[in-house]
Amino acid sequence: MKKIDQLMQDLGFNKDAPDSVKEAFIKHLIKASTGVNVTTPSEKREIEANPQRIVQFKTPQQLSFAFEEDETPRPKTGKKAVS
Repeated sequence: MKKIDQLMQDLGFNKDAPDSVKEAFIKHLIKASTGVNVTTPSEKREIEANPQRIVQFKTPQQLSFAFEEDETPRPKTGKKAVS
């Protein structure tokens, strides 16, 4: 089994890239291979530094897209379609 630095080298990843790019690349590999979304170290630091920006929902919310019931008038642009 190869280590992550060997995998990144085999894929042609730039060794001098910023740490955030490396984290995003590894996060993508984990998500693509296992389907698990992980939190990177820089994301953890950002959460710890700004806990007030984190939104916690008490109950799950389902979005509704009932477009057929939409009665909102569309704004007129004054432009006509060109044929």
